[in-house]
Amino acid sequence: MFQPIPAPDKPLLPILLLILSGTFILSGLLLFNSTMNLQAMLWLNHLTPGFDNHWSFITQFGEAGAALLLLLVITRFSQCGNALSLKIFLIGSLLSPLLKSWVASPRPLGVIEAGLLNSIGQPPAGANSMPSGHSLTVFAATGVLLLCFPFKARHWLLATLLISLACLVALSRVMVGAHWPADVLAGAGAGLAVAWTAQRWENLQPWQARLQTRSSQWCLLLTEITLVGYLLTTSTATSAERLAFDLIATVGIAGAMSRLSFIRRQAWT
Repeated sequence: MFQPIPAPDKPLLPILLLILSGTFILSGLLLFNSTMNLQAMLWLNHLTPGFDNHWSFITQFGEAGAALLLLLVITRFSQCGNALSLKIFLIGSLLSPLLKSWVASPRPLGVIEAGLLNSIGQPPAGANSMPSGHSLTVFAATGVLLLCFPFKARHWLLATLLISLACLVALSRVMVGAHWPADVLAGAGAGLAVAWTAQRWENLQPWQARLQTRSSQWCLLLTEITLVGYLLTTSTATSAERLAFDLIATVGIAGAMSRLSFIRRQAWT
């Protein structure tokens, strides 16, 4: 019988998430209204010549569908993981486009001459730059993982690695030419706020118990299969993007098979 890992008791972590969220958002807003935003964009964007494929690969892990699929697979072994994963997806899906339409900031390719920017793949050039949706997604996902799993003091290296990977995904949005540094900072802060909000929502209105029912598990399985199909069929601009989506889809297939096995065991209990 499947026994989820109990949710860890970490009363200081939500407070830390809020503090970091406010710090990132404030830093992003200050940079947004500064000439340093353009200077930092051009400097960072040309910092790692020859690594275009690496950045093209890394940036796909902040794509909403890819991140949700990975979270559903990984957090199934946590007591509140799938509930928080669904909730950050719902909150983020509403918050990100709302903030983008409210700020209506032009993307780098809408301001900087194409020859001055190292664009990788097909970064958008519309007026919906602030905040970065990929940064929001990956930091919300990281917040959920930190909240769900029992990281202890001896696990600081694993937690540091997780946060470093989130920073790389966020930074990749500047490196591919899709977002300004200010967008990335604001998106990271918004993502941490989304993770905190999802936990508060789960504390007040828990979903996890009903998500353990057989009918809900079937719905989650269908969601995973749908996301796998989306990743395998969506068009990509580079071979590195295709590789990233195929890799994430493979993880999703393995997770779906594991969930199906759990559903079958439920039928016998």
